[in-house]
Amino acid sequence: MKELGSEKKAYYIHTIGGMDMDSLIKAIRHTNLGIRWRAALALGDIGEPAVKPLIRALKENDKDVRWLAGLALGRIGVAALPQLIRALSEEDHDIRWHATRVLAEIGEPAIPKLIEIMRDEDGDVQWRSAYALSLIGEPAVEPLILALKDKRWWVRVRAAWALGEIRDNRAVEPLIQSVNDMDWYVRWSAADALGKIGDKRAAMCLAKALKEPDSFVQVPASWALGKLGSHTSVDTLILCLKNLDWYVRWGSADALGNIGDERALEPLEKLLADKDEYVRRAADEAIGKIHKKCAKTRKPA
Repeated sequence: MKELGSEKKAYYIHTIGGMDMDSLIKAIRHTNLGIRWRAALALGDIGEPAVKPLIRALKENDKDVRWLAGLALGRIGVAALPQLIRALSEEDHDIRWHATRVLAEIGEPAIPKLIEIMRDEDGDVQWRSAYALSLIGEPAVEPLILALKDKRWWVRVRAAWALGEIRDNRAVEPLIQSVNDMDWYVRWSAADALGKIGDKRAAMCLAKALKEPDSFVQVPASWALGKLGSHTSVDTLILCLKNLDWYVRWGSADALGNIGDERALEPLEKLLADKDEYVRRAADEAIGKIHKKCAKTRKPA
């Protein structure tokens, strides 16, 4: 009977208004899921005083406890931001993940802090903040566009990546400018993001990026052009099939297959004898895609 009495106390503690935080923290570890859930909601209503105990609960081995602690922190919202931001630097990657998830759920109020910690020197913290911003989505677009001008190259890279994940057309022009960034990694990320967004305005800029001496910029540009399906870049991509770097030949063949222009068939057939296996395979797959696409578009006689 004693155990039943403690269950009822934990379950009804929020309902009757007598919110004892220690009891609620214990209650989110209870074997009864209903009690756990009710306790998490109650802790979320308590607000800032419950933040630190809930952050500690993110370290629990029990996955349900960590999830419910995250639920309560999300319910608390802005008051939990400082502790959640600190949690992104915890050694335990599970804690980092739950903190990232909760920050994304808090949404727009978390954006300034997440933009700020993209400047952190810890690469994992940078990526988690960018990931949370990508999950927040549309409200984060303008702050991320501003971050494309940050003096730190890694902030510009993370911002370009997040904009590519959000896929908002407002980012197209700023990303086109970033394809000319002084840092190759930023150029790579911008080209990749433009391919994800899929706006035709990027085609001319990406075609210019194909002439970059760095294959780590040329290949994302070719992939992006393939996603755009832009026929205006076919001639440039065909020229890239003769590049000395196998990586560029491979990326160009893949892009030409996705575009599906018959002009590429003969140059691609020559690549079937390429010395690199990956290039040969990409050429073969591209030829198959072009034939399939052309067969669909041809009208019966």
